[in-house]
Amino acid sequence: MRKEQIEQPVSISLKTGSDKELATQKTLEQLLVKYPLQKYILCHQVVIEEGARAHAFPVIAISERKTEEALLAQFLHEQIYWIEKDKEDKMDMAVEELKTSFPNAPIGRPEGADTEKSTYRHLIVCRLEYLALIEFLGEEGAREIVQKNPNYTWVRRNILESDQIIDPIIKKYFPELLN
Repeated sequence: MRKEQIEQPVSISLKTGSDKELATQKTLEQLLVKYPLQKYILCHQVVIEEGARAHAFPVIAISERKTEEALLAQFLHEQIYWIEKDKEDKMDMAVEELKTSFPNAPIGRPEGADTEKSTYRHLIVCRLEYLALIEFLGEEGAREIVQKNPNYTWVRRNILESDQIIDPIIKKYFPELLN
């Protein structure tokens, strides 16, 4: 994602210090050592909160996950979502192109995001998440994680089936994210 990025550690804090939060922290710390994730890290502050709805701003908040792979996917998803903050204008242009190819994007869970704009943005974010997962888990492992995720089901189905539409848009507006 960023080639000239200075390595900076990820600061992980816990909301309550529960056993599940502690276990998630330990697993996330292991993932940060196990995989070369630095190029995907756009936000260096992570809060783990049991039962929370994950989000990316102003710091990354993630909830406990049952598997290492699901935690990896959630961490990558929230990190990649930071491109919205870094490249707002390009994201808006990409969304307009996606609307042409996907005119009836759903709003609301579980198929879409909270707003129409966010659903379209998730086509980019989830596709980049999937490509990152391929790098670490292989195509079969990445596909399995994406298919099991109960969030953004319409988005996730399209990032697997419509790569020939989504990838050129990503390449046009965010070529640095594909390297």
